[in-house]
Amino acid sequence: MTSLLSSLWHETRGRFDRLPVWLPGARMELGDVGVFDDGGWVKHTTLDALGIPFTPDLAGVPTGYDYASQDGAQVSTWLAADGDPTVSGIAQGNAGLRIRFSRAGAFVLKADEVTVQSLANLAEVDRRILARHRAGRWERGWVLVSEVARGGPAITVVSGSSDGEAFVDLGVTAAVAGQPLAAAGAGIALGTRRGLAGYFVSPTETTLLWRGRCVRDPWWSSKASMSDRGDQIHEELPVDGRGLHVVEIEHLEDVPTDDR
Repeated sequence: MTSLLSSLWHETRGRFDRLPVWLPGARMELGDVGVFDDGGWVKHTTLDALGIPFTPDLAGVPTGYDYASQDGAQVSTWLAADGDPTVSGIAQGNAGLRIRFSRAGAFVLKADEVTVQSLANLAEVDRRILARHRAGRWERGWVLVSEVARGGPAITVVSGSSDGEAFVDLGVTAAVAGQPLAAAGAGIALGTRRGLAGYFVSPTETTLLWRGRCVRDPWWSSKASMSDRGDQIHEELPVDGRGLHVVEIEHLEDVPTDDR
């Protein structure tokens, strides 16, 4: 599961400058506060519960998200009438997608009607969080969800091999045009598949991507600051009075093991 998360984490951040929701389908809303580790998102509280007022900005224009790893995934339209339905798992006369992978870790993300919403008063929220941190009332490792991208239906398919393949059933043939996932609605389903590390189908609206804010309090500085969670800044933080430090790990595979 860690390697699957790692594949999604780094490629999604590189492509969208956002982080993937893990596990897909997990409830994550603007103003949530929690922690994110290799096990996924764990909500601890909210800005409302902490008494920090926030104002959601107006949501953006609904947009279709259509991403496939450029060096490892290919997506094409499939009509069950074009071949034996037993091959694709798509009912005769239905439209679908055929996804073929050429490397492990490559993935496809598709979603319709995605809107992005962020905090309109982020600077003020940052100031209030830093004040709580100075007063010892902001837990170490807490992350604020400062932006969410929500939409659906949505599918995420991740390859576990160099020859992974999956068929997505979109229902009636008319679903090929326009917004195919939205047209398929709750009828969207995965057909035949092989060599996958994981697949996730959300028939209704869900949070797909997010941005977060956390407190940075480096041991060499007396001034804490707010920063985006998951950026490329590696800061050392004091653990205790014995001079031990921890470093935020950007790549999950960089977590030290006993044999290093």
